[in-house]
Amino acid sequence: MKIIKVYVGCALTYAGEDFKRDIEFLKIFLRSIKGVEVLEFIGLVNGTPVDVYEHDIHNCVGGGDLIIAECSFPSTGLGWEIGTAVEKHKKHVLAVAKADAKVTRLVIGAQCERNPNYSFQTYDSLEKLFDICTKKIKQIQGLQQ
Repeated sequence: MKIIKVYVGCALTYAGEDFKRDIEFLKIFLRSIKGVEVLEFIGLVNGTPVDVYEHDIHNCVGGGDLIIAECSFPSTGLGWEIGTAVEKHKKHVLAVAKADAKVTRLVIGAQCERNPNYSFQTYDSLEKLFDICTKKIKQIQGLQQ
């Protein structure tokens, strides 16, 4: 079985601690799936802004097989990552958001014929998010066999 490299992108600067904790839970869950390697972003503390750009865009987005973009909070950086993944690299992108989040119409509307590797879904619990991500990973693993 080929390893699927998964990058989880999300808002950090304006996101609360509960949200950041949930992202960590998501990454722990993803690591428990056979055949999945989770790529890590630099975050808000380590490295310079150039380090963040080089690592997150080139190593994580460019090197990932699946980009999971958690869109519940606005983020210019996440938007850049999604655009790069979809337009430049034609990566598999699973954009997700909490059911009650206000998400830009552009992120929702990118799920169209032009972008067959892109999908957007909402969730109302971490368990539902885990289920959505698992289904997408299994789909990609099936395509790679």
